[in-house]
Amino acid sequence: MRIDRVPPWRPADTAEASSRPTTAIDLVLHQARRLHRAAQNGPLLQALPALRRARAAGVLPGRLLGTLFRERQQLQRKHFLRTLAVEAGHADWEHYRAALDSLPPQAVDHLRAPDGWHGFLNHWFSTEAEAHDHARRHGGTVHRIGTQAVVIAAEAEVTHVA
Repeated sequence: MRIDRVPPWRPADTAEASSRPTTAIDLVLHQARRLHRAAQNGPLLQALPALRRARAAGVLPGRLLGTLFRERQQLQRKHFLRTLAVEAGHADWEHYRAALDSLPPQAVDHLRAPDGWHGFLNHWFSTEAEAHDHARRHGGTVHRIGTQAVVIAAEAEVTHVA
């Protein structure tokens, strides 16, 4: 543990523990934060997928992707919490949050896609079942992204996961 990287107002032992989401709710909140930051401040490569997911979930209806990109500073974390809720099959964040209380962290493991995976050629599938079948035959890890699934090659995960 590197003490010099811990803010002076936070004890060292809580800083390390808080950086790793451990519950299902923590994982979903972490993913919503990542989507929100990518949509608001990220380059096109990161912003557009986050905006597409929110739009596909019906969170931002009737708005063109280009308009969303130009007005992305107006987006709030609640938009991405609702996006994740709709993708998980819930009507809204409040119902999803209640369901997450009883779920183990493994139930939302699909949200743990490694950083930098988009820099590799990955195999995309319209269903998670197709992705699992491909991963069984060729290797890699399946991650659900919205309503689709991606198989991330082992070398991508080794290169980018610390």
